[in-house]
Amino acid sequence: MENRARTTVLIVDEDPVFGIVAIDTLQLAGFNAVAAGESQSVMAAFEQHAPDLVLIEVEKPGSPGFDLCAQIRAHPAGLDVPIVMVTGNYDTESIGRAYRMGATDFVNKPILWAMLPHRLEFLHRSHKNVRALQASDLRNRELLRALPDTIFVVDSHGIVLERLAGEAGAGEGQVGKSFEEVLPADVARKARQAMQAQDGAGVQSYEFSIGSGNAQRAFEARLCPRPDGAFLVVMRDSTERRRAEARIQYLAYYDTLTGLPNRQLVGRELRRAIRIAERTGHKIALLYLDLDRFKRINDNLGHAVGDSLLQDVARRLESSIRPTDYVAQAGPEPGTGDTRIARVGGDEFVVLLTGLTEDSQAAAIATRVRQALAEPFSCGGHRFVVTPSIGIALFPRDGTEMEDLMVKADMAMYQAKDQGRNGHAFYGESMNVRSLDRMELESDLRRAFEANDFTLCYQPKMDLSSGTIVGVEALLRWHHASRGWIPPGSFIALAEETGMIVPLGEWVVHEACKQLKIWAGQGLGYLTIAVNVSPQQFAREDFVDSVLRATRQFGIKPQQLEIEITESVLMRNVGETTAALNRLRAAGVTLSIDDFGTGYSSLGYLKQFPVDTLKIDRSFVKDLHVSSDDAAICAAIIAMARELRLKVIAEGVEVVEQVDFLRKHGCDQIQGFLVSKPVTVENLEDLLRLGTGGQEVTQAVPVGEYAA
Repeated sequence: MENRARTTVLIVDEDPVFGIVAIDTLQLAGFNAVAAGESQSVMAAFEQHAPDLVLIEVEKPGSPGFDLCAQIRAHPAGLDVPIVMVTGNYDTESIGRAYRMGATDFVNKPILWAMLPHRLEFLHRSHKNVRALQASDLRNRELLRALPDTIFVVDSHGIVLERLAGEAGAGEGQVGKSFEEVLPADVARKARQAMQAQDGAGVQSYEFSIGSGNAQRAFEARLCPRPDGAFLVVMRDSTERRRAEARIQYLAYYDTLTGLPNRQLVGRELRRAIRIAERTGHKIALLYLDLDRFKRINDNLGHAVGDSLLQDVARRLESSIRPTDYVAQAGPEPGTGDTRIARVGGDEFVVLLTGLTEDSQAAAIATRVRQALAEPFSCGGHRFVVTPSIGIALFPRDGTEMEDLMVKADMAMYQAKDQGRNGHAFYGESMNVRSLDRMELESDLRRAFEANDFTLCYQPKMDLSSGTIVGVEALLRWHHASRGWIPPGSFIALAEETGMIVPLGEWVVHEACKQLKIWAGQGLGYLTIAVNVSPQQFAREDFVDSVLRATRQFGIKPQQLEIEITESVLMRNVGETTAALNRLRAAGVTLSIDDFGTGYSSLGYLKQFPVDTLKIDRSFVKDLHVSSDDAAICAAIIAMARELRLKVIAEGVEVVEQVDFLRKHGCDQIQGFLVSKPVTVENLEDLLRLGTGGQEVTQAVPVGEYAA
């Protein structure tokens, strides 16, 4: 009786002698025996001592002890406490009443006191075991209820015997039914075959669906044999998992913006197509398509408009190229051709054509794509004409591996851009040479910047009223150690693509300020230097600080530095752009819009930006003396600038007739080969020392051999 010290017995007696003897006997046996005294009620004693057992002594059949038994049993803490009735009554009526009132056991008088502790210990131990079993059963039932499965017990004949788990109310009516009434026919047939098999000891798994459309639910069923010959059928709703797997599969292989296959999926399809083509002898064409000048739309109108346009382009491509295209089915075996469209980059798409017999079939598809995209698009209140540049690589002529064909189609696409855009080009071996050359040039560009191999040349700007040189434009030049002078059009574009344009642009501003300080010491402090700023450089948060820091470092007047930006920069982020321009303007820096007339600006935009100068693009100046349209455009730009109190500079002036027109209409300055080509700083200083001050320039001034 090791646990008796923890066992409390509450004694309720009508006979005081019984209470005294019972307490002494039980305490000697190790129980904690307490009596309900006269000073407090039995229920108060029960609540105070929380007994493990209750011993009630009753004298007569009508004794209040029976009612006390009922009261204890009705108490929340007394639901399962063992209650032992001690009585000398042997009539069945008293016994029945006691049990109805909730008694657990009887002890008859006269009492064998030596046996009473053992009997109570047995009751207490039995009670604890029952409670443990009940708690375990409760935990098991709660566990089963928590399971996302429906579990049935099925006999060897396929009849549902019991439902162990599942949603409340679900499957209640399935007990007594056969497999065929519970599971889909094909699943029930397979399950019954497994039950009847000799080696049916293994767990069998099945998958099935119920319903259709959005209401369709997916399930997994497992048939688990039991030692008694019955089976457990465990069914789980796998709908959400299937949907999650489908979503993951979609994200892995499809572009979320357009819904087209992505690079991963088209690469897998291309590998499969190559294996088939090796057996059939057919050709494969890979068309790599890039939208011309798409970046300008994102930069100027925002990514929302750009994304909408990409979605429209995808739909246009799908409608123009059928999934099984007749051009791609010219082979002898019907059904060997197939077409797959994918989006593989920002504005880059791939068209995979299989089952070809002639190169011309790929060219025909490329032409059809260009025709499909020729119709204007409407997005976000804007209308666009989108043109594609398409590169074509063929299997097996250009490569036999997926990666090789993708790279070569990409190279061919750049060739199509070099040829003027809005066209297609087939891959050729010379492209590989040019591609390697481009990679080498990129590497050399970085090394040249680190080695300070760049230099600035300057193209003078002449004031039309005085005929004097009043400023210059700083132009970046690169003399390669082995290639000689690299054309600006080659390395500037490469610098923009690689991000090198930002440090190069900062270097140009630094060198321009440094040169202004040198000229001030030479008595040429009246000159101004204009510096072109790329959109990437202007977009940096520290751009204005870097410009002002350079002016302070060399102690120059900010008015001598002129920052030239394109119209596309103005359209990027009006609020931030205006704030940056105001800071520069407040510091005294002059602001110009370069290549005016070629972008998206309007009079309304010009009115809100603090600019000082408009530079008429050379494309309008070139033929103004022979083209009435160009003449009208130039005259209108000059007149508009006058109304807005802006200075006007004309670029690309090469003949005297252009000068006469510009002077007549009030243009302030000119810049072009008629004044001077871009020259080195030494040649420029020689030109200034020779002097053109006060004299009108009517012919080109020889300033050296360097050409733009």
